[in-house]
Amino acid sequence: MQKIKNPVVAQLLMGTSFVPKNQQLKQLAAAEDLYRIVESGREYPYEFICFKITGYRPKHQPGRQTILGAELLRDLPIYILRASARLKLSAGGQREKIYSINTLAEKFNVSARTIERWRKKGLLARKYIFAGNTLQTGFRESVVNEFASANPQLVEKASKFSTISPAVKMQILEMAQKLNSQETSSRTATIKKVAAHFKRAKETIRLIIIDAEKNQKKQIFKNPGVLLGSRETVAVYNLYESGSPVNQIAAKFNKSTSSIYRVINRRRIRKLLSAHIEYIESPEFILPDAEQKILSLPVPVRRIPKGILDKTKNKTEANWQEFVDTIQKIPMLNRQQEAELFRRYNFLKYIAAETIHHLSLTAPCAKAAQRAEQYLNQAERIKNLIIEANLKLVVRVAGRHTAGANLADLISEGNIALIRAVEKFDYVRGFRFSTYAVWVIARQFARFLPAEAARTERSFLHGRSAVEKTQQDRLAGIELIESTRRSLEQIMEDNLTEREQYVIRYHFGLTGTMVKKKFKTLKQIGDELKLSKERVRQIELIALSKLRQTLSPEEFELLTG
Repeated sequence: MQKIKNPVVAQLLMGTSFVPKNQQLKQLAAAEDLYRIVESGREYPYEFICFKITGYRPKHQPGRQTILGAELLRDLPIYILRASARLKLSAGGQREKIYSINTLAEKFNVSARTIERWRKKGLLARKYIFAGNTLQTGFRESVVNEFASANPQLVEKASKFSTISPAVKMQILEMAQKLNSQETSSRTATIKKVAAHFKRAKETIRLIIIDAEKNQKKQIFKNPGVLLGSRETVAVYNLYESGSPVNQIAAKFNKSTSSIYRVINRRRIRKLLSAHIEYIESPEFILPDAEQKILSLPVPVRRIPKGILDKTKNKTEANWQEFVDTIQKIPMLNRQQEAELFRRYNFLKYIAAETIHHLSLTAPCAKAAQRAEQYLNQAERIKNLIIEANLKLVVRVAGRHTAGANLADLISEGNIALIRAVEKFDYVRGFRFSTYAVWVIARQFARFLPAEAARTERSFLHGRSAVEKTQQDRLAGIELIESTRRSLEQIMEDNLTEREQYVIRYHFGLTGTMVKKKFKTLKQIGDELKLSKERVRQIELIALSKLRQTLSPEEFELLTG
């Protein structure tokens, strides 16, 4: 897994993720400009690097004040890839043409591997969303032209080297056909022998044979290697997912096991590239020994009996009490267990995301895809463990609202809120998860109960008194939110200037009532304060930074969410 090795550069990448998207785009371009002027044998102060990328000089600097140029030349291309991947840029929505690895290889008549070698020699790449909603490596036309102008001999030599004449292609096909008729070796083994004889890459030989079989209608092998269609590849992957052995799938589609594995790996990678992975970042994740420190120890709690969550499905009124009694017996996590599980959960998602960023459909790596899947599966198991250990919180909060809704419906809603709380909880700040989870569950009920009351009123299944009780329960459910808002107002008055308070109140709708909040756009606020929209955004970021240091996670989410 490719990582930024210099911790200062990695920390800088993390810091630039908290600014608006347009600012991140400027910083991305600035990082590319910095790469062009860096010299390998020089040292560069951190203040210089930070200023070149972000435009401001840091007040607090890391312990190491200078960075070697060689380290910058190694890490800045990775920085650029990761920063652009975070932005989810569309290849079709750019002002200039964006080449994928394959289209760029076609442009210069070279192989994809040659493009990868050029990247090591200074061809900068970004991550873009291409057709099919896949995140792939891409190259801007201006950057490509700049590289070609600076390296004319390299480009010309690579183009000539990769050309295979029609006569040589015919010799390759004849040898492959002869070996296949004389021996019982597999298609893969035959291609390997031909590649060794002609001193060419196995992938090059394989593509030549496929082209001959598919387009020229030549039968090189007894089982032609015609590419499977989209429906067939989906069917192959579904059979694999359902547990069918690969040799049986290969026999069903008249293919070799190696070709079936290629189809499966491409589908796995496509699925991983389209996944949206969110995690809470921590500075310790970028340390060289982070994986050893965080994942080496066993999970610090005993596993809860399997199927606890499934008991919330299809329950009848008669046995709901049995379910509640079962939940009450589940032990809660202590502070140490809770912190360790959330640390491990977010780190697993972090390294999965890092692994996926370096996957490519043009050069699929089965081992990397398998690692990413293993990380995500481990993270999912830990997530379920945390959820199960906190189910009694759902039951506890739901018990206060049973007069307004069916217990089964409330617990289902509460479980959804609990899952969301696990995914969003910022464990780095040191608060207890139960405090945050109870608040999220109560807020979910505050939203659910009014909708339930409206549905009940429309159906005429209950009388007026039932609706009034539901409304009373709704008010009880949002009492926690109202008290939190009142404390939030006091904290804002104590920590923010009048202008910062004005921006926060009106942009996040803290004026008015819970039912009818008053929101204003940044432009509207700027017009009232006689400031530009960008200046208002800066004031807002400063104010939020102050509040993040003072508010608890639930109070901060109430403000921004």
